[in-house]
Amino acid sequence: MSVQNSNAANAAIAVIGMACRLPGARDVGRYWSNLMEGSDFLAPLDASALRAKGVPRDRYAREGHVAVSGAVDGVEDFDSSFFGIAPAEADAMDPQHRLFLEEAVHALEDAGWAGRAAGGRVGVFCGSGENRYGRLLPAPEEGAGSHRRMSDAPAMLPLRVSYHLDLRGPSVFVNTLCSTGLTAVHLARQSLLAGDCDIALAGAVSLQLPHEHGYLAGESAVLSPDGALRPFDSAANGTVPGSGVGIVVLRPLADALRDGDRVHAVLHGTAVNNDGSDRQSFAAPSVAGQRDVILAAVADAGVDPRAIGYVEAHGTGTPLGDPVELAALREARERLGVDTPCAIGAVKSSIGHLDTAAGMAGLIKAVLSVREGVIPATAHHRELLPSAGIEGSGLYVNTRLRAWPDNGQPRCAGVSALGVGGTNAHVVVGHHAAAPGPRPTDGATPEVFPVSARSADAFHELRGNLADALTAAGGTASADVARTLQDGRMPRELRRAWVAASLPEAAALLKDEAAPVTAGPLEVSLDLGSAVRPGPSLTDRIPALATAQARPDATERVFLTGYAALEELAALGVRVATLTARGAGEYLAAAHAGALDREVALRCAVRHEAVRAVVRDGGDLSACETHLAAMEDDLRAHPPTRPESALRSLSLGETVPAGSELSVDHFLDVAQSAVMDGGPGAAPSDAADLMEALASWQDWLELAARCWERGADLDWGRLRAGSAHVVALPGYPFHPRRHWAITIPDGAAAHPDPATGAKPEPEPAPVPAPAPVPAEGSQDVVAVVMDTWRSVLGEDDIAPDSDFFALGGHSLVAAQIVARLRERFGVSVSVGDLLDAETPEAMAALVREQQTSAALYSALTAPHSADSTGSFEL
Repeated sequence: MSVQNSNAANAAIAVIGMACRLPGARDVGRYWSNLMEGSDFLAPLDASALRAKGVPRDRYAREGHVAVSGAVDGVEDFDSSFFGIAPAEADAMDPQHRLFLEEAVHALEDAGWAGRAAGGRVGVFCGSGENRYGRLLPAPEEGAGSHRRMSDAPAMLPLRVSYHLDLRGPSVFVNTLCSTGLTAVHLARQSLLAGDCDIALAGAVSLQLPHEHGYLAGESAVLSPDGALRPFDSAANGTVPGSGVGIVVLRPLADALRDGDRVHAVLHGTAVNNDGSDRQSFAAPSVAGQRDVILAAVADAGVDPRAIGYVEAHGTGTPLGDPVELAALREARERLGVDTPCAIGAVKSSIGHLDTAAGMAGLIKAVLSVREGVIPATAHHRELLPSAGIEGSGLYVNTRLRAWPDNGQPRCAGVSALGVGGTNAHVVVGHHAAAPGPRPTDGATPEVFPVSARSADAFHELRGNLADALTAAGGTASADVARTLQDGRMPRELRRAWVAASLPEAAALLKDEAAPVTAGPLEVSLDLGSAVRPGPSLTDRIPALATAQARPDATERVFLTGYAALEELAALGVRVATLTARGAGEYLAAAHAGALDREVALRCAVRHEAVRAVVRDGGDLSACETHLAAMEDDLRAHPPTRPESALRSLSLGETVPAGSELSVDHFLDVAQSAVMDGGPGAAPSDAADLMEALASWQDWLELAARCWERGADLDWGRLRAGSAHVVALPGYPFHPRRHWAITIPDGAAAHPDPATGAKPEPEPAPVPAPAPVPAEGSQDVVAVVMDTWRSVLGEDDIAPDSDFFALGGHSLVAAQIVARLRERFGVSVSVGDLLDAETPEAMAALVREQQTSAALYSALTAPHSADSTGSFEL
């Protein structure tokens, strides 16, 4: 591309990830397939379908009712457990927020950053439509009012994403009505260029409720009376409402290329402005405002305007908006001195007008178009509107699927979004040609292929999807697939990791239906009696192993080799909960756990093995006494400290917990066991054998994989032989449940489902709140607290030791529990104390403590009668 200013390259922002859920498409791949068909995906609804959805006849039979829906599937469903959100909170949450949360995960997965984003400087810039769902819910009970008010607030959207995905960059809510999505993209790009964040999510969501009902064209002058949206057409008569969500992940291009990110396209320039008062009315568009935002974006991009061969227009199909937009495009090109051919399209003709998310649907379409070199058709366009006035400008409405015209320039497109109220946004997006270069070949070196999920069903579905994808992934490097799984997926509780040197081998392993491993404490065993001789495949990657192997003394060599291996595990991010060893290995374990100085531990190990050699060879036992005495002197001069990991002694058959006192006598007892040549214990079968893992690079990777399965947060880069790139792989298969709050007032029919209008089947009545109990009453306080949890969290499976936070609890939910406990027991427990308690059993203990204090206070402050007054001596 012809760059017109030296800053343009530095200002280039890569689109490294995308996700969407739109009418007729649950993901980006399906969206692109639909666009290739060139038709619309607005769902027609006949009278029987409307009746089945519970739409009243007086609505769909009314004059002006249009039985067309631009709906997305599954708006009532949400995988709350994946995000650790309590079911009751998910029921009340704006479904726009739920849709956006799930697609944010898919966008980060597409970018290959879902596993690396947590804790990073990742910004979130997004907006939503108004919370129509919240208006349809019944008023919350008094104790839950503040929680619901916060949950209902649209501005909670980016904050939820930042919280649940642990993103530490700016978190900004954006709303400029129909231009919200592109305005969010502009702000995200500016934040990246300013250095406020390293990566940014930008997007928008809009959900029209009631859902799948059709609409009344007479309610608005801009709604199409026949359910067809015809951008820039002579027969255009209005827009069609739709719902959807779209998100892009952005990163500076130089950083993306350095780290092997997949670049879908490049944002070269963005601009946002407002029409001000230069228009007929507040809601009317302005030619000058739209023209100027295009010119500003092109100038910001620093590209040759002739490179822009396609414009994804706002294109609402309204008689007022379309002519103004075409006039603005024409004037912008005139001022730029450009009359080369340039196609115009508008995806609203296929999916409807998505309100706040409209610009995101257009941007993702444009990114796909420049990436693939194909311009999709604009549905329903037959004849250019007479007032278009674009003759001689080079502009034309694209009405068929066509290859990108070769104009001697790299592919570049403009995208417009125009908001009611005058905020205009324009983006210039360009094709990125990957630099040619050698790629890793299969079979050269083994790789770790990790898979995790929140539930067993999701795990097996994901495992199967990946196996199918790898089977069909001809020409893809196994290193790229491994890297994408390692860095690009959020590690969850259920895990398995396989080591393979090729994709066919990995696919075969993934087809194994073995159960996943639950993350938990990791135990590593150390056997210094193993004959360890790491080969070049290990010593080249872990130089400390080569240094250890240079020691002439066998015991020192094995000890230092084990120590180097443990240090490398720590550098990988492995936190060993328990180190299990026998004999000389116990000094190594203590050294790694920080309980013994390494040199002291090494000397003890050497003397320990010397004692064993004397006993084994039938030598003079007085030599053993000499070694043991030297060990005791050394240990008393350098006494042990508290270990950071638990130490399981197989020689003594006991375990020293992490952080506990560790005496010199413990190690003297271990040393004494050398005289007996053994001990009573054996390493647990589920403990990972450190020394066996040093046999080869494959074995080392197997150990690392096992550590990850047990919950280690690995630094995957230390396990990769070279650079690897992000590739497309199946995303997380959410397993949602229905979260749609319905109430059935006493003596009244059920409220219609906000999503469909249908009246629901009666649901079981909520668990009634227990009546207040006296402090000394016989009722089980734990049972009352558990009932309160069930009601507030919406979770039936509550036990006395259930974890409040694991069930989606947080301070606002705790405040509701405090209010209910106050009502039921007449005691006041602070929110902080309640959060510290964490379980129903501990919370019940707090209640009993408050009851006891209240009873004591009442006794001390009770008025005394005259008869009860005694005499006392002065």
